[in-house]
Amino acid sequence: MVILITNDDGLDSEGLIALRKEAEKLGEVWVFATWEDRSGSSHAITLTSAIRVMKVEERVFKVDGTPTDCVNIAINGIMPKTPDIVISGINIGENIGDDTLYSGTFGGAIEGAILGIPSFAVSARVKDGRTGDLKAIARMTCEIIKFSLENPLPKKVVLNINFPFFKSPTEIKGVKLAKLSRRVYGEKALHFQDPRGRDFWFIGGKELKVDADGYEDLKDLDYFVLEEKYISITPIKVEFKIDFWVDDLSLLSENIRKEAFLWEESQEEP
Repeated sequence: MVILITNDDGLDSEGLIALRKEAEKLGEVWVFATWEDRSGSSHAITLTSAIRVMKVEERVFKVDGTPTDCVNIAINGIMPKTPDIVISGINIGENIGDDTLYSGTFGGAIEGAILGIPSFAVSARVKDGRTGDLKAIARMTCEIIKFSLENPLPKKVVLNINFPFFKSPTEIKGVKLAKLSRRVYGEKALHFQDPRGRDFWFIGGKELKVDADGYEDLKDLDYFVLEEKYISITPIKVEFKIDFWVDDLSLLSENIRKEAFLWEESQEEP
């Protein structure tokens, strides 16, 4: 099995190092990591500038771009064979709820799924500046991946995997399927001025709560699954569409056609 690992924390990330070592027990591992911290890059891709790629050692590269760039260049440019799976992580810090869509870790996994490869985003909750034992997390991650290969994912689905904080791996009660929660932040955009009076902003702020509106059962949300010391697994389909809205668009189509003809007529007037 050929495994592609990426991340948004850089090649020296302890999470990536632990994951790589454990994944090598499953097959041939290729690593394409970001040159520097690219947290919050989501599924951004670099299209307007050249991307520098440096080979660090055999099958290990660092990429001056986003996790999406890493996966795309690896699969479409450098790797001699398409990988069997893509793993993005282990991210230092959870990626749950709304935050998942901002995550570069998740973005790397999205790119793998779009390219038709079973893909996993793996993150670990931080408490007081540290995660649980990353070697243990890497080992459990590989167990989840082996299970997923025996029970194949649907196409274009990413497994978003989050580990709770733990002092001992024995604290983990098991694994639960979870829904994305909605997390509400305060002071999301923070304004300040430098000594010259120039305006600057920070996006972020203090987390206030989990918004329970619209959810029938809070215990199914990823936030609460982690609170209960379970590993949270959320399958996310990256085909961003819904199968409902309105059944009939014929009236809208008719109005659009009318507007088109009215526009054409208005352009013909002297």
